[in-house]
Amino acid sequence: MTKALPEEDKPSAVEVLPEDEPPAAEAMAEEPAPLREWWTVPVFAHGMGAVDGRMGTNSKDAFLANYAAGHRVFEVDFQLTADGRLVARHDWEQISYYNLEQTYVGVMDYDTFMHTPICYFYTPLDFEGVVALLQEHSDVCLVTDSKDTDEPTVRAQLREMARVIDAVGDPTLWERVVLQIYSEEMYDWAREETGATQFIFTLYQIADPDYDAIGAFCEERGIPVVATAWERLNKSTAEALHAHGLRYYVHTVNRVLDMIAMSWAADGYYSDYVKPEQFTAACSGTSRLYLAEENELDTQ
Repeated sequence: MTKALPEEDKPSAVEVLPEDEPPAAEAMAEEPAPLREWWTVPVFAHGMGAVDGRMGTNSKDAFLANYAAGHRVFEVDFQLTADGRLVARHDWEQISYYNLEQTYVGVMDYDTFMHTPICYFYTPLDFEGVVALLQEHSDVCLVTDSKDTDEPTVRAQLREMARVIDAVGDPTLWERVVLQIYSEEMYDWAREETGATQFIFTLYQIADPDYDAIGAFCEERGIPVVATAWERLNKSTAEALHAHGLRYYVHTVNRVLDMIAMSWAADGYYSDYVKPEQFTAACSGTSRLYLAEENELDTQ
């Protein structure tokens, strides 16, 4: 016969968790899932996307505004400063200084660039700052646009990227830094200088591209995307690239109507203003205007 335990010795109905038990899932802030298949995102934020109606700032403020608006793939322009640092900048031409409301002539040095606000209010970024944003937002990918094609300059830019990522000590960042290459040779330079694994072959630097040859080159190397200016979009180029299993992105498209008109051939777009959700909603017929019209009809 089993002896009954005294009341004070009976186990409590409430189970006490060990001290190292993790908190309830609902109490934890969920970390966004890393964005791996960046080539499935239909719209990339061109130059970090527009902020307050201003495009091409490549600024921290543009990133934060467009991340909040739903962008997850950001194309960023890069240039070397006069003293060899890599910064987010389209170019050093006088028209750029004018557009960014800055007074300077020539190529800025690093300190000058970092201490000169963009359009008076926006924060400039160096490559270190861009990498920090990647670390803080694990669901974001970066597409580089460094413009230059001569080997010494390109290699210097690539070495700066590698230096920063090596200093951070996280080689997995290369899974989210997508290098735009402008030639077959640049692919080799990138593989020699960096740990890059993700590429886009962009054709705006090539006057008369051989789409079939470029398609075969990308297919052999696992490059998923070829990008061109929208003016080059036509049936033969689309068929040549799609025949190699590639996705065809066009730039720069700032009207949803134009995106839809090109969607028979284009798989994605670079845009200053259009957000991925806006394009998707318009294509699926669920835009706010469409819904507003439907609701108006329902009440008649």
